Amino acid sequence: MKLSFCTVLLAIVCGALLFHPSTKASAAVASPDYERENWPEVPKLVWAKPGESGDFNDPANWLKNGQVSTRAPDRDTDVVLPPAPGRYRVNAGRDREVRHLTVGENAEIRGVHRNELEIWGNAWVKDGGWVEYISIRGPKNTFFRMDSAEFPTKENGLTFLGGRSRTSKPQSRGRISHKFEIAKYGDGSVELIGNIGVGDEIMVQHGRAIISGELRWSGVTDKGAIEVFDGAVLELQSGATIAPFLSKNGKNVYNVNIYRGGMLQGGSPERPLTSDAYVRLGYGSDNSVQGESGLFAARGSIIRVHSSDPENARLVFPSITGTPGFHDGDGNLLADTETPARGPGGIVLDLAGDVDLHGAFFDYVSEGGIRLINAEVRDQWREVEFGENNAGSPDRLFAQLEVDADVYYHERLDGASEFALTRRARQTMDEFIQQQDPYRISVSPESVQMGEAFDPHRGGRTFKRPEAVIFKDPIEVSIEVEVPGAAIHYTTDGSEVSHESPRYTEPLRIEQTTRLNVRAYAEGKSPSMPAAFTYVFEDETD
Repeated sequence: MKLSFCTVLLAIVCGALLFHPSTKASAAVASPDYERENWPEVPKLVWAKPGESGDFNDPANWLKNGQVSTRAPDRDTDVVLPPAPGRYRVNAGRDREVRHLTVGENAEIRGVHRNELEIWGNAWVKDGGWVEYISIRGPKNTFFRMDSAEFPTKENGLTFLGGRSRTSKPQSRGRISHKFEIAKYGDGSVELIGNIGVGDEIMVQHGRAIISGELRWSGVTDKGAIEVFDGAVLELQSGATIAPFLSKNGKNVYNVNIYRGGMLQGGSPERPLTSDAYVRLGYGSDNSVQGESGLFAARGSIIRVHSSDPENARLVFPSITGTPGFHDGDGNLLADTETPARGPGGIVLDLAGDVDLHGAFFDYVSEGGIRLINAEVRDQWREVEFGENNAGSPDRLFAQLEVDADVYYHERLDGASEFALTRRARQTMDEFIQQQDPYRISVSPESVQMGEAFDPHRGGRTFKRPEAVIFKDPIEVSIEVEVPGAAIHYTTDGSEVSHESPRYTEPLRIEQTTRLNVRAYAEGKSPSMPAAFTYVFEDETD
């Protein structure tokens, strides 16, 4: 089949548009991170047979400059799937990579479950395009954009299938993956733009995942959740929403999990909130059951709000059932705005981490549903308000946290595998850094230790897990790099590190829970990848 000149031209135009999505940055805040990136020229491969399915790995299926390619796509190529009158699929198979990706109408690119197609650059899924089984990698700031994706309702007739239903074709263009992995290197980021739905859990394993649209995840496998790991940041920008499709799951995994060293933030120092952002949680019927729904912030995690107007641009914590028009993955209406939280029914937040809120709003919270290790933490919060649908006055919403504050992985963790997906992603990161970053930033004392946890579901076995080192007294932190003469710069306020940040000249005195961001610079070399280390102090959490 020959590809017409018009089709090739349209595909090239689609690929060119990939670098400039239409977003309007407020004059009051910095532009999105991905707009500041420069990309070198690499080969661009265009699918040669729009409308016909085929093998990603066959060079004959790709055109380069209008001629049949001699190579299949890899990390150093950009890929364009042109629009077509009928549906077609490009099967990527196992362990494949691309840089930039553009997917046109009726085109689909599909990796393999647990061997997802890795995207190292920007991805733009146009209206009517599909991606399945993909993951996000790489050191640069990128975007992942989906145009006109809809979440299911009875009116649009869509469904959101995944997990046990994965043998049936999902009909919602919002679904992108079953287990969606984000592992950016250094403090690289990916900004998720548009309505994006995930078939199971979302694992922000490293770097920053910035939400500027709406991100949902499914509970059809009884364990849908979003998990933020050590060295990772989940950032909600103005107007953004994260939410599970279902109120609870059967595996006692909270809707949102911020593990040791992970961070949840509304806005950022560079892009503070200019309007509300929403962390919507499941409405649990009985929140005496640990982890059935809600949010968990482990000891050593951090939650912050960066707002330009803390009274009106807040991080909002409501229930999905209290959200008008909210539907589950089958299109069933879940919204029940007339039923407030009552007794143990409502949302719950188990907060063992360093939670400093300046501009927040809580609604549909169950009685005793905000659980703290240290009740005095609440006294430090500013511009925090409570809605009319909570299970009582603000004082009745707070209680002592009694669950394990050092929980790192959910109870389904196989002690032998150490959560294989995250381990594999971290191994990939380590290998990449060994090849690309000669600086090898290290700190002393270390902020992490390996501890042992008891697993009641596996015959009383124990397994190892990363845990925060808990410091009681002020410490002196030394920073070292392996490039002689390199200048080390750092921040402790959550902002990005640049050559204009304070320069490290002597050990840093740290007295309270702090996220230390570090980057090194040397003449004649590219800067190091940014590194982040979280130091946790007992007096703020116990």
